[in-house]
This record gives sequence, C-alpha cells and structure tokens, in this order.
Amino acid sequence: MKTILLSVLMLGATLTADAQATVKAEFNKNDTTIYKDVMKMDMTLPMGQGKKKITITKNTRYVVLDKTANGYKIEYNITDIIVDGDKEVAEQAQVMGNKYLKGVKMMLQTNTDGKVEKILNLDEVAAAGSKAAIADIEEQYKKNPMLEEVVPKAKILMAISQQFEEKALIDNFNETTFFYYYGKDLKTNSKEDRIKQSMKLTSTYTVGYNGGNTVITTNMKDNMTENDVKKMMIDQMKKMGMGEEVTSQIEANWGQMKAMGMANISVNGTDNLTFLPNGWVQSISGKATTKMMGMDMKFDTQSEMTYKNWK
Repeated sequence: MKTILLSVLMLGATLTADAQATVKAEFNKNDTTIYKDVMKMDMTLPMGQGKKKITITKNTRYVVLDKTANGYKIEYNITDIIVDGDKEVAEQAQVMGNKYLKGVKMMLQTNTDGKVEKILNLDEVAAAGSKAAIADIEEQYKKNPMLEEVVPKAKILMAISQQFEEKALIDNFNETTFFYYYGKDLKTNSKEDRIKQSMKLTSTYTVGYNGGNTVITTNMKDNMTENDVKKMMIDQMKKMGMGEEVTSQIEANWGQMKAMGMANISVNGTDNLTFLPNGWVQSISGKATTKMMGMDMKFDTQSEMTYKNWK
C-alpha cells in the first residue's frame, strides 16, 4: 500500500512539474458575467499612528458585444464600489484607483486571445473619469483649504488627466482584472517580471487542472533595487501633482528616510485563479503582505462570479 501511495504521489508531482497552459478567451457574443470582489485590508500606520481596517466591495459587469475573426468587443462596467472604513486611508493605499470610472461603460477591443489592445470610446471614458475626479478634488480642497499650500489645486488637476490616457487606463485594467492572464503561455515554475501599482514584482506560476478548469497559482515577490524604490516614490509624487520642490526633498532626505525604515518595499503574495473552459474566470482568491513607507499592509481578496447568462 505504501509503495502504491508513493507511486501516486510521485506521478502527481511529475504531472504538476510539467503542467502548462495558454490562457485564452473562448467567449461568445452576448456573454454576460457579473463579479463581486471583496478586498479586506489591515494597515498599521507608520510612527505609531495606530491601525486601520478597510473593506472594499466592488461589482463589475462584462458584456461581449461582438466577436470577430480579429477578437472581441467587450463592455466593462464597474457598477458599484463600497468602502467600509477610512476612505482617506484607502486612497493612500492605492486601492481605490478606479473609483472615478464607477458607472462608466468602457468599450474594450481585444485580440483573439482576449488581450486588451484598445479602448474604443476613449474620449467618452476620459471625459467622464476626469469630471468625477475634478469634482472629488474640488470637494477635498473645499473641505481642506490648507491643501492649496501643500500642492496647488491646478497642479493636481493637470496631473489627474494623465490617469485617463489610453495606456494608463489599459495598464490599470490589467492590474485589477483577470484579463492580465489572457494570451500568456504559463508553465509550472515559470517566472515573469511585471509591474503592479508601480512596483516591480516577480511572479512564479503553478499550473493545474480541476474537472476541466485551469487553476493558476501566482506567487508574487518584490524585485526592486533601492533606486527603483526612490524612482517609484518620486513618480508617485509627480502623479499627485507635486513639483520639483517636493520630489527634490526625497533626494535630499533619502539617507534619513533609510534610517527611519521608509526607503524599503517588501511584497509577498499569492493569487489563485480558476478559469473555466470558455476562458471566463470562475473565482479568485488572494493574500498579500506589503511593507512600504513605514506602513504594514495585509490584503485578503475574494472574487466570485455572481451571474452568467450562459451554461
């Protein structure tokens, strides 16, 4: 019995080591799916400022409007985002990056694999997103007039427009959805360098199968030099509209930031995705721990398909 069991385990290990898959969309016109994402975050603030707990619930609908020999036309719509907890902290943790696109129907053009190549209604999306962002910024400055002395509102408004350029929108879409995996040839133990929320990461993949479904496990770890961390911080400041006078302070005070433990970034996380035979993802679960700028953050994400109009 022990010999049989050992043989089965060895066979399983061999199959896992050789497992590989090409993630590919096999959608049909009029396919409609709705997903519910729930992300829980525990954050320990720097310099003894306490702890925060945040839960963000997001509902997203996909509709395949057309299928051609060249790919798919897909409507993507974030129908709802609910934040339970400190909204300001959620902003600082960069977990609300697509709130300005709530209710905006984005028309995506993909290739035959499902990889997004173009946003067909870019002007409409940019206009709607910019309008929501400007309204939000105006409200923040109205509530906190002192912000003008830190960062002039005009600079913030100018910087926010860059978030709605086509490349930025597609990058953000890939970072926050399962479409990132379409068109990829994955194999167990294969590695890939990627950028997620401006951080350089290395992903190591495991591929398996369960009842005809493809199961992909992604282990992510930071892959950033000290210069990478510094550049990321400066780039983030620029995205917030801060000018040379602020970013130069990072250069000048870098040694002090290192001494305070604020010049390092550590990321460790695991995502598990189950893809159905037709390419739609059935469920996603993930856990991650991030340490940056003196903050410790723990993420727990669960995503499930709550509606489909096909069998």
